[in-house]
Amino acid sequence: MSVEVAALIRQGAAPTPCAGRFVLEAEAWQAMIAGLRATDLPLLGLWSDGVQVHALFHHDPIPLVASVAVSPDGYPALSPVRVGAQGPERIIHDLWGIPAIGGRCEPWLDQGRWPVATPLAAHRAPTPGLPEGREFIDDAAVRQAGGTGLGYGPAEGNFRAPFHLRLGLPGARIEAVQPCMGYAHRGLAARLRGLAPQQAARLVARIDAPATVAHQLAFARALHNATGTAMPAQDVAAGVMLGAMERIATHLDVLAQAGAMLGDGRSATLAASMLEQMRQMCRNVCGRRLLFDVIPPAATFPVRVDGAQLATLAAEHASLHRLFWRPRGLAAQARGKGVLSATMAARLGIMGGNARAARKGQGDVTDRLEVRLGEIGASLALLAAPPESTVMEAEGGGEEGLGWAEGPAGLLWHWLRLEAGHVAAWWCGDPSLALAQALPAILSGAAYEDVDLIVVSLGMSATGADL
Repeated sequence: MSVEVAALIRQGAAPTPCAGRFVLEAEAWQAMIAGLRATDLPLLGLWSDGVQVHALFHHDPIPLVASVAVSPDGYPALSPVRVGAQGPERIIHDLWGIPAIGGRCEPWLDQGRWPVATPLAAHRAPTPGLPEGREFIDDAAVRQAGGTGLGYGPAEGNFRAPFHLRLGLPGARIEAVQPCMGYAHRGLAARLRGLAPQQAARLVARIDAPATVAHQLAFARALHNATGTAMPAQDVAAGVMLGAMERIATHLDVLAQAGAMLGDGRSATLAASMLEQMRQMCRNVCGRRLLFDVIPPAATFPVRVDGAQLATLAAEHASLHRLFWRPRGLAAQARGKGVLSATMAARLGIMGGNARAARKGQGDVTDRLEVRLGEIGASLALLAAPPESTVMEAEGGGEEGLGWAEGPAGLLWHWLRLEAGHVAAWWCGDPSLALAQALPAILSGAAYEDVDLIVVSLGMSATGADL
């Protein structure tokens, strides 16, 4: 059935300047929804430009985008057939005031403190007044769980990421989870409007520090596709090399945090030491410890990194691997915590390392940390023997393009439309939005003291989810 739905999309009323995007009539959109009920075609993103709503699907060999015009009543919701559409549908309603017919419309980003409602809409309405603060009202699932209702997030007076969870604990285990997002929203879709691509790239690089290279690379690919210009081989090689360095650093940071949370001082110390070496390597290669503003690369960008540093890191990686699997190591302590099943990952369109962990085992913290360890080794091997890079040809060229990259937490996407050489519309699909929607299932049955560990193992970013 995936083939039939893909064929239906490709038969859309009109192709577009963006390769793989097709505009569907309302009847064809409804037929697509009906077809999705009987297929597992993954939905990877959903967004709006105010005139149309766009749905991104994963269908090899290229991504497939179905678009439909927004009617005065909104657009038919995808969430009844793709649960991962719930968050994006609520975000579209928050930003544009466009309802998903048959879907949920309660706020996702707007927690009642915006000075205007629907800030991206043509006619914005001022809000009556800002409340004194956010009142956390438990939803039906949390109230039904009974027992103790606990909060998790910065509102509890700590330094956690800016998203809040309401947790229902009728006993020792979590039974209900209510995510409250929007606190990291920076209005990037509005801020990028009218910017030159070079200016926009600086904001894109700061979406999420642990995945900055992946965001820069996906945006650069979207820009090359929009302008119809090939990506030079040097830029392709830099993306491969810097992406590997970013994965190593981010995975080591997660392993160091996990080791500290589980009281494994040896693993935490070794991972932190390796992370510092990676930061120094980044400084040697790019002149900075954090990899902001490195795509496109400088003309003096080196084609290889220091072999002695890589050999040291490879030996320490082997030691970290042995510590991980020792009888009381991280693998044994994290087993069974925070399970993300392969079925749930597929339903929410979760891809990348978290999905690979779900497929290889039960999808718990141990599996996710093991995947990170494996990717560190693979990335070190890639840096030691980088593949030969060639020019990446553009797809499209009609001032609209889609680009992707795999970040440390999964696949991310950037879509771009240009007018007169400046950004007219932009969207980013970060894996953290799907992970945020998966939290109720992942945390179900977990102990409250394990929430930090589970969230860290997922690599979820509030700034990536909220934009």
